[in-house]
Amino acid sequence: MENYKSNGWRIRLALKVVMTFALAAAVFLTVYQYDNKYTAAGPKARDGILTLDREALTHHPVLFLVDGWEYYANRLLTPADFDDTPPVPDQYLFIGRFGGFEAWNGGSPRGSASYRLTIRLPEQTDTYLLELPEIFSAYRLYINGEQVMQMGEPEREGYRAETGNRTVSIEAGGSIELLVAASDYSHLYGGMVYPPAFGQPEAVSGLLSTRLVFRSIVCGVALTIGLLSVMVGLLGRKSSLALLFGLLCLFFVGYVSYPITGTLFTFGRLHYAVENVSFCAMLGVTILVAVGVSGLPKKWGLPFVGFGGLMCAASVLVHLLLPFGNLNLLMAYSWLISAYEWMTAGVIAAAVWYAIRTGAARITPLLYGVVIFVCALLADRLLPVHEPILTGWFIELASFTLVLCIGAVTGQEVAARYRESAVMGERAGSMERLYQSQLSHLEVLRQEMTQVKTMRHDLRHHLTLIDQYVSSHQYDRLEEYIKEYRAASTEGELPEYCPIDVINTLTCHYQTVARQNHILLDIRCDLNAAANPGHTGMTDSDLCCLYANLMENAVEACQRMQSGQRAIWVAVIRTSADTLHIHVWNTAGNIRQLGGRFLSSKSGGRTGYGLLSIETIAGKYGGKAEFHWNEDKRNFESKITLMA
Repeated sequence: MENYKSNGWRIRLALKVVMTFALAAAVFLTVYQYDNKYTAAGPKARDGILTLDREALTHHPVLFLVDGWEYYANRLLTPADFDDTPPVPDQYLFIGRFGGFEAWNGGSPRGSASYRLTIRLPEQTDTYLLELPEIFSAYRLYINGEQVMQMGEPEREGYRAETGNRTVSIEAGGSIELLVAASDYSHLYGGMVYPPAFGQPEAVSGLLSTRLVFRSIVCGVALTIGLLSVMVGLLGRKSSLALLFGLLCLFFVGYVSYPITGTLFTFGRLHYAVENVSFCAMLGVTILVAVGVSGLPKKWGLPFVGFGGLMCAASVLVHLLLPFGNLNLLMAYSWLISAYEWMTAGVIAAAVWYAIRTGAARITPLLYGVVIFVCALLADRLLPVHEPILTGWFIELASFTLVLCIGAVTGQEVAARYRESAVMGERAGSMERLYQSQLSHLEVLRQEMTQVKTMRHDLRHHLTLIDQYVSSHQYDRLEEYIKEYRAASTEGELPEYCPIDVINTLTCHYQTVARQNHILLDIRCDLNAAANPGHTGMTDSDLCCLYANLMENAVEACQRMQSGQRAIWVAVIRTSADTLHIHVWNTAGNIRQLGGRFLSSKSGGRTGYGLLSIETIAGKYGGKAEFHWNEDKRNFESKITLMA
């Protein structure tokens, strides 16, 4: 790994951070300019009147009714109120300026208000479509003096909250008068917060469909990944990181799915509680994942995780107290959420920096996610007059990017742990095979010890017979007797194929297996380049795992052959004092490959991570592992180079 203390490393990291921030800022500025209802091109209303001619409707088939609304505070008006002496509006405003009637109701976020806009159209009667986003939290809609829609009950007596995204088809010519009478006594916002869309039916419905498809894709991707991660975390190798990332995805979906649920259903306070709690939980899980993958000491990270849990509880409490709350409560909650966002960014940045300094290079994608998230927080403060047309709010876009970055880090971490687990499993299997091999030769050693004792006991008889042959000059009989004695005394000894004990023991084991399966096994060992031929510089467990996997793969490949000569050739060669080569060549049947990698053909539920284990061990000792399948000659080669 590159030294983090080097100036070159710091400069490159700083450049990457600056480039990421600049790219994120450019994306957010582009979204602000071209995907923003407040900056969208088209005629603007003024003093309660929007004039649209045929040319304007042709060039701007979808218009966002942002500016020029007549605003009547603390009043639920009806069309009859404008018949004789029309009321004077308190002011003309753009939608989104007031979200809680707080400027008009003595400091209370509760109350009622009415909004009125007149749209002057061509005289010819035509069909138009009006899209009404969520209006908080109950309202009546009047068009040209007639009530065409009601959500909930806006009257103080009998108040009932109900919200959702709705569309209204209008047939009119000459002019359209829109009047919205809204009340809120139960939510964080009040009245018309999001600008409606108006225009030709095909264009408006196409826009809404595109927005819904985009959000559905985002939620679908996150939900699918989240559910798969949860299944891996619960049913796989019990990975806590996979489980946390799955929960992160699910909380993200709970946070950003409101355009889908708002279009399909109507809902009350519970939905918004779920949305806000999901956001707080998403940030809390983000902190928990960052602390987990970075190795940050728990005593530093857990207090912030605990604060995230308190924020989830506070979000639930605030929604329970909303019907009884006041402006101070809502402002305090707003400031607390803002502080929580910045704290999350700071904690993740600290965790990333700690991980990079301690060598956890896999966490670097999270750094870019943090930079984008911070950029979104700044954009949210510097560009507040923004509501997306198709995509999402700055924080939503940054959160999705952060989820993807965390997914990349978590995926690498889980894959690394699976890899380590698989290698350890193969190593355990190799050690078990070595152990069984040694046990099989233990009986040979015991027999040899018994034989030695017997030979010592019988030695005087042999000496007596030898002395008799010598004294009687029967040298031919003596020579024949000595040959028989020597053959009997060496029977059952462990053959030596290689001076390296581990390789020799395993070779003896697989030589027995090869004979049983009618496989020719030939080994050549040349370690003359080493001062100590039996020393490799590797641990016995690593060498055992590597060599046992090579031999087992070769034996199993030969066993699968239906016809032809079964053969294995092994060469263990040291070409220099610190370079060891192990070359295994074997005949084989069909070998499966995918993406340049060889697939396992093991049976009985075996993991098949043998080649991966070999590559890992070779890399550990500064070497490499190469595998080649010759389909024409039907043979498989494994070439291992070790700096040992």
